[in-house]
Amino acid sequence: MMALVPVGHASEEAFVLPRPRIVPCITRELQPASLHAAEFTATTHSLAAVGTSVSLALVSAAAVQARRRRSARKANAATVTMGVESKIQKGYFPPRPTPLLDSLGPDGPQGLRSMTVGQLKDVAEEVRWQVLDAVSVSGGHLGAGLGVVDLTVALHAVYDTPRDELCWDVAHQCQPHKVLTGRRDRIYTLRQGGGLSGFAKRSESEYDAFGAGHSSTSISAAVGFQTARDRQGKPGHSVAIIGDGAITGGMAWEAMNHAGGLKSKVLVILNDNGQVSLPTFYNSVETPVGALSETLAGTQAETRGLGIQDNIARIETSNVYQQARQMAKQASKSLFPGVLSNAAAKLDEYSRDFVKTVPFRGSGAGSKGELFEQLGFYYVGPIDGHNMETLVEVLRNIKQQHEDGTLQKPVFLHIKTQKGKGYLPAQNARDKLHAVAPKFNVPKPTLPPGPPKEPKPVRPPLTKVFAESLVREAEVDEKIVAITAAMPGGTGISIFEKRFGPQRTFDVGIAEQHAVTFAAGLAAGGLKPFCAIYSTFLQRGYDQLVHDVALQKLPVRFVLDRAGLVGADGATHGGTFDLSFMACVPNM
Repeated sequence: MMALVPVGHASEEAFVLPRPRIVPCITRELQPASLHAAEFTATTHSLAAVGTSVSLALVSAAAVQARRRRSARKANAATVTMGVESKIQKGYFPPRPTPLLDSLGPDGPQGLRSMTVGQLKDVAEEVRWQVLDAVSVSGGHLGAGLGVVDLTVALHAVYDTPRDELCWDVAHQCQPHKVLTGRRDRIYTLRQGGGLSGFAKRSESEYDAFGAGHSSTSISAAVGFQTARDRQGKPGHSVAIIGDGAITGGMAWEAMNHAGGLKSKVLVILNDNGQVSLPTFYNSVETPVGALSETLAGTQAETRGLGIQDNIARIETSNVYQQARQMAKQASKSLFPGVLSNAAAKLDEYSRDFVKTVPFRGSGAGSKGELFEQLGFYYVGPIDGHNMETLVEVLRNIKQQHEDGTLQKPVFLHIKTQKGKGYLPAQNARDKLHAVAPKFNVPKPTLPPGPPKEPKPVRPPLTKVFAESLVREAEVDEKIVAITAAMPGGTGISIFEKRFGPQRTFDVGIAEQHAVTFAAGLAAGGLKPFCAIYSTFLQRGYDQLVHDVALQKLPVRFVLDRAGLVGADGATHGGTFDLSFMACVPNM
């Protein structure tokens, strides 16, 4: 049975198809004119009843048109001349002088390498303001970018970019990187037609070493860069920056397993801000999803010890310490036979964990470090990701020891950051202002008192219509369960969870492959799973869709949100392939 149902996402307004071509689960063809809430509810009811694999695709044409109109208005906005020669559009934050940032000009971050740590701190504050002002015009991701400003400045000050590659995972946090790499004069064009991408994009700048938009790819890319460099005998370094949400994806662990086996001299930086790209704790769920998130989170008492961990990190990445380690290793090999030599090597690892965990509780580094050390990494941290002195010193030490061969293995640097850092409303917000609309900081005008107006009817977004329809079905069918992959709000599953709680709602984190096969297991076990995933992210679970669901004819209901064109988020987030790659699957 073909059951791909295209419906509007942003509203229930009509969208135009060249010809009616999709047969839904209800008994008649969809007309290209419209699909109303009653029909959508009937479709959801039908999905709950049928025993075949189905897919529900949500398309937003009205939203795309609205975004195009907004982009055109922004493109015509007035510009003002700032401290650089190019013209920069004014945003909605109070202007401030940015002398150090202005001094970099369009040539990129080379000027950072001659600055003092004090000057780098000042640059970070100027960059933070620039990101806020630009996003107040463009909208889009905000909190994650604010959280990595200090790290971004330190990375460009220490590493020889663009020769040394920075691979940003997801890259929704790369606005500070773009400000520093010769694109400041275009930063107000973020997410607009003909403007800068909201993510890293190779065709946009030589500083964007690897494009992104989806998660968990950075470590694989960085290992590839470093292996290619070693193979060709070229100097340089490769760095992957990955968040605590993205590292839950299986591909990240596949890459770390490989990197440890290769003894690749790659640096992996875990930007641990206590949230995934969208917070997966919501409603009655108060802790981040998954055992790894809970392990990394620590406690408030542990976080207060970051100052001690900073000092430990400076010591254990110093040349004196590393040389002493190497001498001890060589001595143990010459004095002890194989088994005892291996035990001596473990003693070094355990002693570092002991110092971090027992006398100086810090942030519980020992229990975390063991996990990554067993994969062949040299674990450093956690350190304060907003302490410029520590960041610069530790990064320089790691870079130098990879260059001179003191460290012949990959390094895992664990940093703790605050999402939304430097902007109090973001720091206080539940989602840390993960993403915002244009003019997010502009108070809404107070309308003068007048006669009350009859409110205009507002059609609810179809994501909400779907979620409420699923709740109604689940109230009469206890076998219905819902699954999402770190997108509870965007898919409507948070509405389902609010009604039924975590017992019937499963947020697996950024792990679409697992989500699909987990749904298959639930279906094989007799439940009725609704797997709600963004269209673009289901691409990551395609083999599981074919191998684990379709070939076994398991009744999994796929609900694809953000299908079709998505406008400002660009090509990496377009749901443009779902009908093609799902319609050809047997039993779908």
